[in-house]
Amino acid sequence: MSARLAIGISFLLLGACSTLVPPSPRPDRVGMRPAGAELIGQSVRLETANGQASTLRFADNGVVRAQFGSQEIAGTWVATGTQLCFSWSGSSRECWPYTRPLVRGETMTLTSDRGNVVRVTLL
Repeated sequence: MSARLAIGISFLLLGACSTLVPPSPRPDRVGMRPAGAELIGQSVRLETANGQASTLRFADNGVVRAQFGSQEIAGTWVATGTQLCFSWSGSSRECWPYTRPLVRGETMTLTSDRGNVVRVTLL
């Protein structure tokens, strides 16, 4: 067998292997969404322990708007793999446990790092 033929067959076999075994997916493309992605453009109903309800609307630029009855205030939000944190004007930052994405219609009871208990539902 000539060297050229052996090289040609080697390339052919290597090419066939690459079509049979898909390349490993990149970690950044395997279902990885940034923390809080399910919140962007969505609203969350928040109810405090004393029954006061509000609606939070999340923007993709880190702005959150909270509506309490006819009043509305704006703040900022950021999500990590473990916390969902809010900063409101005139108030210190407050973080809630956030270990998994919120699911539409599912209500969760959360206790913040400041001891506030709320029930949240992704609308």
